[in-house]
Amino acid sequence: MSRFRVVLVEHGYSSSKYEKGIIEAAGGEFIDADTMPLTEALKLCEHADGILVRRLQVTRDILQRFRRCKILVRYGVGTDNVDTQAATDCGIIVGHVPTYCIDEVSTHAFALLLACIRAIPQTHSRVIEGSWEVKRTVRIERSSGKIVGIVGLGQIGRAFARKCQGWGWRLIGVDPFIDADKAQAVGVQLVDFPTLLRKSDYISIHVPLLPETHHLFDAKAFTQMKKGSILVNTARGPVIDLAALPAALDAGRPMLAGLDVFEEEPLPSASPLCRDPRIILTDHTAWYSEQSQVDLQTRAAEEIARVCTGGLPLSLMNPEVLAKLGREKEFTVPETMLWQMRRLRRNAD
Repeated sequence: MSRFRVVLVEHGYSSSKYEKGIIEAAGGEFIDADTMPLTEALKLCEHADGILVRRLQVTRDILQRFRRCKILVRYGVGTDNVDTQAATDCGIIVGHVPTYCIDEVSTHAFALLLACIRAIPQTHSRVIEGSWEVKRTVRIERSSGKIVGIVGLGQIGRAFARKCQGWGWRLIGVDPFIDADKAQAVGVQLVDFPTLLRKSDYISIHVPLLPETHHLFDAKAFTQMKKGSILVNTARGPVIDLAALPAALDAGRPMLAGLDVFEEEPLPSASPLCRDPRIILTDHTAWYSEQSQVDLQTRAAEEIARVCTGGLPLSLMNPEVLAKLGREKEFTVPETMLWQMRRLRRNAD
């Protein structure tokens, strides 16, 4: 007889063999409900000890139905589709996978930035249409000597900073939860947000979606940006007020943008962003490589198995739940969670 039950609600991957192998090796029963109607999948979750989700909006009403659930893990770094406060109230640990795509996302951000700097997509389109310009119509500036602003210096932001080394750029950054010495270790000088907006030629966003970061880049922030600057977002779509972006581009603050994430996904084909030549778009693909997908599925399942067999996760999004469970003294806070703990302390103050 299985020691615990795990239900995978929805994922969209080609296979769940990694999850199945890990859960069953730990003595659990694994149910892949990806192709089931959602109502049936959620019914199974009412009697599950562990639950895996990807895009599902996990509300308080849904969480209150999970009577046996010890841990819910969201495939990904962020958990903004999960009501973590409600999960805490229900005594459910909310897990995630904060370390699975650091190289991929930081590389994608760098690629979008270079594509904007060198106008690669526009040039590609003209060449395949038969154009061969001797006199250039697209203005391209030399990148040497520019200032790069990094918004968010977690693991991905710092990986991006390391990839900026050797390009002749000065790096500045903003992150209220990181120490100055850790920023300096990757060549970044900490500044405040208005200073970063004012000084940066290029800005790359690497923050989680929190109440404090929702529409962090709004009409007011755009007016403070340097004219002719470039903005790249591989973090979360709602960090940018995309409704205000076209007018900002018209003003040249920023002049160009590279976006992998959006407030509404998939991005509607009728969106004006799709027709704006000043924006380079990718389809929330920054996280992806063959290796990162395996990492994601494997680590998510390992977290489920760890908790369902009596342990605690390596990382969680609602550390305050441990006090409710009477287990806070058992948990060693990893580096990936320091910003969460500092945020909780700051809010408590």
